[in-house]
Amino acid sequence: MKREITGHTVLTALLGSPVGHSISPAMHNAAFEALGLDYV
Repeated sequence: MKREITGHTVLTALLGSPVGHSISPAMHNAAFEALGLDYV
């Protein structure tokens, strides 16, 4: 499901190098959705 980013959405970031192979964004976005948080 594609979520809409609004003015109330909390933005998070992944810092590091390299991170192109990381599954963290998918893992964290799934957790945010499961918890009902308006985070991305």
